Amino acid sequence: MTLNDKYENQSINRLDIKDTIIKVLENNKISTLGQLCRKSKSDLKKLDLTQKQVDIIEIQLQLIGLNLKNSL
Repeated sequence: MTLNDKYENQSINRLDIKDTIIKVLENNKISTLGQLCRKSKSDLKKLDLTQKQVDIIEIQLQLIGLNLKNSL
């Protein structure tokens, strides 16, 4: 499913992820699901997120039908 208007501007806070991950994303100017979905796994790892944290983000996005950039 591609990102649509329903999710584009929704806050990343709607995802069930720890506040520490939210803080890292917000510190890097990622505050909406649209901004997050335009990032790849490697983009997120460059923000000092661990592989486990990136996996958690990816799973939470998939639960609402979204994906990171370049993910199936």
